[in-house]
Amino acid sequence: MTPLKSCEIELSRFFNKYLKYCASSDADDLKELLSVMCSACEKLEKVKAVNFGKNKRYRALKALRNFATHESELLNSSKAISLASVTMVHAEVQLMSLLPQEVVNYAIRNLKSKQTIKYLKEVTINYGKYIDIYPALFNFTVDLYFEVVNHNLNIEGEGFKELENSINYEKLNGFPHYIGGKIIVLDGSDVNTFIDTQAISIENKQCEVSEAPIGKDGLKSYVTAYEKMPFDQVSMMKKEDKNYILNLLIDSGVVTSNGNKVSSTRPLNPIEMIIVHEHLNKK
Repeated sequence: MTPLKSCEIELSRFFNKYLKYCASSDADDLKELLSVMCSACEKLEKVKAVNFGKNKRYRALKALRNFATHESELLNSSKAISLASVTMVHAEVQLMSLLPQEVVNYAIRNLKSKQTIKYLKEVTINYGKYIDIYPALFNFTVDLYFEVVNHNLNIEGEGFKELENSINYEKLNGFPHYIGGKIIVLDGSDVNTFIDTQAISIENKQCEVSEAPIGKDGLKSYVTAYEKMPFDQVSMMKKEDKNYILNLLIDSGVVTSNGNKVSSTRPLNPIEMIIVHEHLNKK
């Protein structure tokens, strides 16, 4: 077997592991995913002009992989936002990969590279009690997808095909490929409390998704309603949370403005519409 073929097989294994990880609450799946990620990237660096040492997400995730392999346990858990609580928060995705903060702090204390420490803090979401690494996993998987495309690699398997379909759908509809990943609780309360009291298992989330009807566009259709009127919800939000959502919409290209005219690449939810409207009124 050639090194290139071995690399392609390992990359296929990674994308399949990622797909499995997103549908499982098994804590061991994260360790396996990180291990295959590092193996696939090392093989890719040997056959193509790629340097993952410059990728902050890879550096951060590799540090966690090394910690889990050589030092201790990550004590990770996977959670999801339920349909019942989706209107309580603003979130780009409904999955979370949570590590206790003390575990991440322990890993950081044992890191020698200040740059890696900086990257680990930048690409993960620190809620205080929990550190969410899912945004880093999600975004690096997208990074790796584009490396595969750029180097014309032949990757088989359901995992890669699922991601390819998702990327193509985003391109067709003008959606961003990357996420910020921070969860904002609309009433300004603590995210850690929301996670402890409202988040559900991945298995329960899978049941919710499987039971949802298919809409005319071929996508799952979910009916949700806010507990309060959107204006009331926004009035309760912290200023920094509203600014985060506004900047996320602008930086990702979802929202563009020309004077008082606004266009978006996707329908904005009521909370987003009000935040954008407030921003325009301040101009």
